[in-house]
Amino acid sequence: MEIYPVIMAGGSGTRFWPASRYNLPKQFLDIIGSKTMIEQTVERVSPVCREENVIIVGNEAHHVLLKKISEKTGCVILEEPFGRNTAPCIGLAAVYLRKKGVVYEPMAVLPADHFITDEKRFRNILSIGGGLARKGSIVTIGIVPTRPETGYGYLLKGAVKDTMEGIEIYKIERFAEKPDKEDALRYVKSGDYFWNSGMFIFTPETILKEIQLHLPGVHEGLLEIEKCLGEKNERDVLRSAYQKFPSVSIDYGVMEKTDRPMIALPVDFGWSDVGSWESLYGLRKKELDGNKNLIHGKGILFDTGSCFVFNQAEQMVVGVGLEDLVIVNTDDAILVADMKKSQDIKKIIEEMEKRGLNSIL
Repeated sequence: MEIYPVIMAGGSGTRFWPASRYNLPKQFLDIIGSKTMIEQTVERVSPVCREENVIIVGNEAHHVLLKKISEKTGCVILEEPFGRNTAPCIGLAAVYLRKKGVVYEPMAVLPADHFITDEKRFRNILSIGGGLARKGSIVTIGIVPTRPETGYGYLLKGAVKDTMEGIEIYKIERFAEKPDKEDALRYVKSGDYFWNSGMFIFTPETILKEIQLHLPGVHEGLLEIEKCLGEKNERDVLRSAYQKFPSVSIDYGVMEKTDRPMIALPVDFGWSDVGSWESLYGLRKKELDGNKNLIHGKGILFDTGSCFVFNQAEQMVVGVGLEDLVIVNTDDAILVADMKKSQDIKKIIEEMEKRGLNSIL
């Protein structure tokens, strides 16, 4: 069995501003370790597939960055003219594979900016899921929740359909949108829900049939793209099709509507979507000092606790008498925020856009 990882790398990474910018989003940063998050994702899957099987779908605005990664890793790069959420992104990879003759082998759809601790277990899950996908199922990786998280979607599990290598395979009853605090607490207490990791495994044939059923306009555009892949007019046809595509996620566009068997592999392999400065601080907890401070770059903290300094500039950052703050310093912008509200940075970006401050976005 061949596995074809599809790494979705078109996000804007706004929650990591000011380190992340429109021209340098989170997935191109080395915020965990010495390599970019895309490179870490490629390394995570490389033991279970050939390098030419790995497809990175990014935005053409990041062409230079994507080309560098391709040169380092040998991966295939597909460039979207602009982002239209995950359904067109996944569809593009599926028609590319089908044109290459890959129809009934599994493609594993993976966000480029996730962090996983137990990579060996992750690869084992990919192999199990790939086998199930070849039989026509839509497979999703469900994360066993550890807290009532409001920033994730949830999966309501149904009956156990099978057990493979000690892992119970559940039927998925429905997808649940990101809940409020009360519902999140209820979900976790019930034991009936998984976090929706955004990772899926299916064959190109399966997902294209589902897109045809539930997103016919997108499917029509994908067929036009498929015809021109590798041709001189590829870029023009891509742009024309994407201009007509709605911005729609694969969850909303397909997964919430499909009648096809949809199953979840529940796992706990040390997963995080690295969705905020607070989550990054938590992932790097081994680096905390005695006062639970974390300093990346030049910084000195006095009488301060539970703070995260991320300094990319040459000047020194000095803090006195602080608590539960994240401070991000770059050459042209400084962010100071309550650690618990670091998810709200997206709202700041929207306000700066309204004010025309595009030069620092």
